Amino acid sequence: MRENKGKILKLIGKTVVFAFAGFGVIFILVLMGVLTLMSPKSNLLSVPSKSILNIDFNLSYAELRQDDLFAEFTDQSVYSVFDLVRAINVAATDDRVKAITANLNTTNLGLAQIQDISEALRYFQSKGKKAYLFSNGMGSFGRGTKEYYLATMFNEIWMQPHADIGMTGIDIETPFFKNILQKIGVEPEFYTRYEYKTAVASLLNSDFTPTYKEELERLGSGLYTELLKGIAFYRGQDVSLIESYINQAPVFSSFALENNLIDKIGYYYEMKDLLKKEYNAEFYDMTDYMAHISDSDSKKMPQVAFLVLEGVIESGDSSNNPLKDTIIGSQTVLKQIEELKKQDNLKALVLRINSPGGSYTASDEIRAALVGLKTQKNIPIVISMGNYAASGGYFISLAGDYIIADPASITGSIGVLGGKMVFKGLMEKLDIHWGDIKFGENAGILSSNHKFSQSEREVFEKSLDEVYEDFTSKVSEARKIPMEEMDKVARGRVWLARSAIDVKLVDELGGLQKAILKAKELSGIEPNEPFALQYYPKRETLQEKLTKFIESGGNLPMMKVLGGLEEIKVLYRLKYDAVLPPMVVKM
Repeated sequence: MRENKGKILKLIGKTVVFAFAGFGVIFILVLMGVLTLMSPKSNLLSVPSKSILNIDFNLSYAELRQDDLFAEFTDQSVYSVFDLVRAINVAATDDRVKAITANLNTTNLGLAQIQDISEALRYFQSKGKKAYLFSNGMGSFGRGTKEYYLATMFNEIWMQPHADIGMTGIDIETPFFKNILQKIGVEPEFYTRYEYKTAVASLLNSDFTPTYKEELERLGSGLYTELLKGIAFYRGQDVSLIESYINQAPVFSSFALENNLIDKIGYYYEMKDLLKKEYNAEFYDMTDYMAHISDSDSKKMPQVAFLVLEGVIESGDSSNNPLKDTIIGSQTVLKQIEELKKQDNLKALVLRINSPGGSYTASDEIRAALVGLKTQKNIPIVISMGNYAASGGYFISLAGDYIIADPASITGSIGVLGGKMVFKGLMEKLDIHWGDIKFGENAGILSSNHKFSQSEREVFEKSLDEVYEDFTSKVSEARKIPMEEMDKVARGRVWLARSAIDVKLVDELGGLQKAILKAKELSGIEPNEPFALQYYPKRETLQEKLTKFIESGGNLPMMKVLGGLEEIKVLYRLKYDAVLPPMVVKM
C-alpha cells in the first residue's frame, strides 16, 4: 500500500514538473513570436528618398554583435562598432542620405574606437555631406573628455542651454589590495617576466612601484596627447589653449560657445526643425539604416572574412557573462576557423582584436590555428586592433601578415606572469587545519595552503622563463625584430600604437576601413572589383538562440543592472598569465 502510494506521489510530481515545463515552452514560443515582431528587420520602413540619419551614441556599441534573445531589452545596440562604421561609409555614397546627426551624452566607446568612427566620418564629409551633433551635457560634471573628442569630429556641435562639457582630462585609477589581504591572512605569491609586467602589482604592493608608475604615466600621457591634439585639430585651435580649457572644466555651454568649443546653443527640437527645412529631408534612425545593410553571401564573388575576437582569452567556449569580462574561448574560435577553411572562395581574413590578453596557452592555440588557416587557404591575414590588443591579444596578432591599429590602441605587454593565492593565514584565523600527504616532490606546487617550496619555486620560475622565451622568440620571428633588441620592446612594456610603430610591433596607423582595403590589396583583389565581406561570428538562428537560452537555465541578461561592475571585472583579470594590468581609465 505504501509502495503504491509512493508511486502515485512520484507520478503526480512528474506530471506537475512536465506541466510547468510545457507552460515554459509555450511561454518561450509566444515570446519568440513577440521578439520576432520586434526585431529590427521586421516591418522596416524603407529609407526615405531624402534622409538625415541619426546616431544615438548613448547606446553601448561593442565589437561583437549582440546576438542573444534579449539584446533588444538592454541599452546595448544589437549592432557592432564594425556595423556602425560600415553604415557611415555606405551612407557617404547613398544619394538618399543628405546628412548625419548624432545624440551624445556619454558613450562606452574607447578612444581607439572613436578614432575608427572618425575615419568613417571624414570619408562621409569628403563626399560633401555634413554631420551634426547634439548634446544636453557631455559626461556627468566630468568624465566627458572622450565624448567631447568624439563631438569635435562633427561639422557642427549643438548644446542645450546651461549644459556642461566634462572635458576634465584623464584619470587612471588602480586598486591595491596588499594591506587588506594581509589583514585577512591571504598572501599572493606571483612572479613576472619582467619588471613592466605589472598585472599583479595590485596584489603584491600597497602603492605604485616605480616601473608601474612609469608605465601608467607614459600610457596616460600618450592618451592625453591624443585627446589634446585631436580636439585642437578638429576645432582649429592651439593645443595649449585646449589644455587651459580642460583645466577649467567642466565648462558650460555659454563659455564653450564664446571660446569656439561648440557652434550653437539650442534645444534638440530646434536643431531638428532647422535641418529638416534646410535639407527638406526626414529623420531616419541609424539602427534602422544598419538593418537594411546585410552581409554579402554571394559565393561567386571573392570572399573577405571579418572575424571579431573581443574579451579576455581563455580555454574552452566563448561567453558573455556580465559578472566578468567577455570571454574569447579558444575552442569556439577554433570552430570558427574550421568554418572559414570550408569557404571555397576565401581570399583574405581581417582579424579584429579587442582584448587585454588572457591565458597564454589559449592565445598560442588560437595563433597556431590562424597560421594553419593562412597556410592551408594561402590567404593573407590583416590584424585590426581595437581599444587594446595586448599581451595574449598581441600574441594572437603575430599570425597576421600586416598589423593596423588606431593611434590610441593599446598593445605590446609582451611578458608573462603566474603564481597563486596562499590562504594559509586565513585558514589559521578560521582555525582550519589541512593535512597534506604527497607523492612526488612538487605534487603540491599549486596548493593554496602553502607557499612554494624551494624546489617548487625553481620549477615554476623555470616554466615562466620558457614561456617568456617562447613569446619573445615568436615576436622576433614574426615581426623581424632581432632578439638582441627584444629587451627594449618586451619585458611587459605597454605601448600606444603611435609609438608601437617605432619599435616594429605595428605596421600602420588606421582603422577598420583601412584594414579591409589592405586585405583586398594583399589578396590580389582589384581596387574596383566587387567582393563579399563576411562577418564572423555569424548570427545565430532563432532555434540556436532558443537552445542556448534553455541550456543556460533561462538566465536573463543583466547588463543594465550590472553595468557598473568595472572593479569586479578588474579583479577577475588578475587570474590570467598574459594580461594587461588592472586599471580603470576615466576620461
